[in-house]
Amino acid sequence: MAGRFEEFIDIDKFKKALQYAAQATGIAFSVLDPLGNTIIKPINEAEFCIAARQNKAVCDKCVDCIVHSAIAAAKSKRTHFFKCQYGILEFVVPIFINGEYVSAVCGGEVRTDIRDCVDYVYPQEEFDEDLRGLYEGLRAVERERYFAATKLIEMMVNNLSSLDVMLKIAKTSADTRKVDERVKKAVEYIQQNYSKKISMAQLADLSCVSENYFSKLFVRVMKTSVSDYIASYRIEKSKEYLLQTDLKVSKISEMVGFEDPAYFHRVFKKYTGMTPHEFRDAARV
Repeated sequence: MAGRFEEFIDIDKFKKALQYAAQATGIAFSVLDPLGNTIIKPINEAEFCIAARQNKAVCDKCVDCIVHSAIAAAKSKRTHFFKCQYGILEFVVPIFINGEYVSAVCGGEVRTDIRDCVDYVYPQEEFDEDLRGLYEGLRAVERERYFAATKLIEMMVNNLSSLDVMLKIAKTSADTRKVDERVKKAVEYIQQNYSKKISMAQLADLSCVSENYFSKLFVRVMKTSVSDYIASYRIEKSKEYLLQTDLKVSKISEMVGFEDPAYFHRVFKKYTGMTPHEFRDAARV
């Protein structure tokens, strides 16, 4: 299966999510493909890094650091922490689609006193003295906020496969040559009516097949059950509200189709490993 990030991820949505993360944490983020080509340009980029990269040799070295670290992250299938040639702590979170490494989120460009958990330190170099003021002016981020940022990005990456990715993978996977129009119609209905009560009977009627047949057809095409898809879609929408608004969790649960806030809490934790409050707090540390 082709592994281009753009084929499976809505870049505009992902970029917006990174912008919110940058605003909440003060950290810079970018997305590169496995060869180091830019998919999403640096967001919240530090002035020091902008100035230093005006030198092509420095820019090339920065990209090399990120690419090598991203490869290490992909091999270990975990976040990789490294210090660049100027001693700035960065992290790389690999992105896998259907088991294939397709890109990586890079975060950093801040000052922090973290010395442990660093996987690799690149040979240190001196920068031009006229950049000294910009270097000393790098944003300072405390340890807790820095690690909270990595966890937030990891959650974003780990949940990429639950929404549009599922449909797009189904469209292009070797064993599914064409998405059944009946399933496509049902998926579109779910995405447009996730805030309402959705039953198997409604979706089956919409697709003009029996409930039993539709249930099996959906699993065959989407590689997940109807109930799991609806739940995962609602959780993804709830995360957008948690990050982008100050609405109460109980209100958000209602907006995404959960009648019982307590049940919403349980489902949210099942899919993310955190409660809604913990998820929101992690983004605002």
